[in-house]
Amino acid sequence: MTAATQEKLEFQTEVKQLLNLMIHSLYSNKEIFLRELISNSSDAIDKARYESLTNVDVLGDDKTFRIRVSMDKDAKILRITDNGVGMTRQELIQNIGTIASSGTKKFMEKVTGDQKKDMSLIGQFGVGFYSVFMVADKVVLTTKRLGSDETAMRWESTGDGSYTLEAAEKNDRGTELEIHIKEDEKEFLEEYRVRSIIRKYSEYITHPIILMAKEDDKEEGKDKDAKAAKEEVLNGKPPIWRRSKNDITKDQYEEFFKHLTFDQEAPLAWSHNQVEGAMEYTTLLYVPGKAPYDLYQPEKQNGLNLYVKRVFIMNDCKELVPSYLRFVRGIVDSEDLPLNVSREILQKNAVIQKINKASAKKVLQLLETMAKEDKDKYRAFWKEFGNVMKEGFHMNWENLDELKRLVRFESSKTKAEDYVGLEEYVPRMQSGQKDIYFITGENRQAVEHSPHLEVFKSKDIEVLFLIDPIDEWVMQTLTEFDGKKLVNVTKGDLDLGDLSKDEKKTQKEAQSKYKTFMKDFEEKSGDFLKEVRVTSRLKESPCCLVADEQDMGANMERILKMANQKVTASKRILEINPDHAITQSLLRMYENDAANPKLKDWYLLLVDQALLAEGSEIKDPAGYVAKVNSFLTEVLAKG
Repeated sequence: MTAATQEKLEFQTEVKQLLNLMIHSLYSNKEIFLRELISNSSDAIDKARYESLTNVDVLGDDKTFRIRVSMDKDAKILRITDNGVGMTRQELIQNIGTIASSGTKKFMEKVTGDQKKDMSLIGQFGVGFYSVFMVADKVVLTTKRLGSDETAMRWESTGDGSYTLEAAEKNDRGTELEIHIKEDEKEFLEEYRVRSIIRKYSEYITHPIILMAKEDDKEEGKDKDAKAAKEEVLNGKPPIWRRSKNDITKDQYEEFFKHLTFDQEAPLAWSHNQVEGAMEYTTLLYVPGKAPYDLYQPEKQNGLNLYVKRVFIMNDCKELVPSYLRFVRGIVDSEDLPLNVSREILQKNAVIQKINKASAKKVLQLLETMAKEDKDKYRAFWKEFGNVMKEGFHMNWENLDELKRLVRFESSKTKAEDYVGLEEYVPRMQSGQKDIYFITGENRQAVEHSPHLEVFKSKDIEVLFLIDPIDEWVMQTLTEFDGKKLVNVTKGDLDLGDLSKDEKKTQKEAQSKYKTFMKDFEEKSGDFLKEVRVTSRLKESPCCLVADEQDMGANMERILKMANQKVTASKRILEINPDHAITQSLLRMYENDAANPKLKDWYLLLVDQALLAEGSEIKDPAGYVAKVNSFLTEVLAKG
């Protein structure tokens, strides 16, 4: 492509939609465009510095990184220049013209029309560059890629849905943005305004941000209207994590979090630690208030920013924190790693493994403090991140005790989306209660009305509601707490000890009375049932299905089937309530005529009802309806 050649290209559809939103928005917080563009420049410098770690000569004579900002009021142009990595022609198209790396599509899906919320999404989804069109009627970008022989490129757009590309004259690496400010946005050409925005949002950028300000020339003999350029560094403070905790205010910690994450909400908590001794490193770890959109996409998970001796190495370093704590944001600055450390090295590095373990401990301690001192804040945290934390039960055995204290569930004594911890459950146990009880199910409504809870309701015994799919896997590890066994109320032969003396006596008396009836029930129900037995757990229902102690429960079977896993269904146990009118009537029918063909229909009807009550599918819905209609017709005919 020659300098005289200009190519016109169209933005991708989603980018056009985003540009339209930006250009025609009425957002009041338009100043964030400057934060976004300076952050982009900072990222470009970080990439250049990282590439230079293995080849310092690639920088040539220009080894001092910087970002320059200048204003030309007469031409109504704001300029931002960096000597970062720059872009090739193809990178320009990928990074600005399409959604390949911008997250534009995800952003557009999240836009709600709430201006404040939409603005907070801009940085999170990496669409910050486009925010410049809130204040600009034209943007010109000139860039040259570090270490590339490709000619510099000039990109230009008015935000009308297309852009042009052409070769440009630029010999040094980096990018220059020429922002043509709209007539009604000229405040962004005022030095005081630009200075205040940069200090507000970009104070903790690790590279110098230089404002090319102007001042009256006071020298005698010169035209008093002449102006002389003055370089003013706006971010001269050392990185916040390198400063003493006593010198940092709450507002400063929160502002750094917003700078780091582009989140407009303050973090819930943070932990700032400086470790010295055999290893030296600093961590500043934050617990956000809201979950990111990709929290459950581990391949896209966020990590911590890694620095070595204050030199930025990489962001989203997943090796620095366990996967179940992937919501944690922050930085690690190590004195013991080589500057040219790679991701391959990180995976096996002993220093990284120690930092990972120590970071996990610090975060868990931070959460334990939050849970004890501010239950409302911890409830908010658990609502956002609880299911991710539960992954730790299969990933982090050494912190199992901490996870047991931190885990939360809804229960029969909490409202929806309110939670109880095991440390709270234990003191609320009934006198004589020896176990902690739980029930698994698809949702709160399903478990709340389960017949398995009837005896617990009658005795005011609290039952934990495990209604998230991951809970089934959690309970494979979470088998005891504080010396007490966790018991699934839908499995095994229920034993409430001294709390069920009367029920157990009735159950024992009914065993012999119903013995042959239960044998007949079992034989005529096909091969679905393993056993039919009298129970003490029912108060209102005629029967319920339970799994044997070592068998897979109905909820786990349902989850695996939904995940298209091949499941070999276990035979179930049907427990009958000897005090229920239906059970007693069927016993009389059996004693009067054990060969009565209607008995089998009644047995199968009760099995289907038990399946429906637990939220499972029945094999023959049409057959079930036919049986119900037949019995209803018979009853109504007698009436």
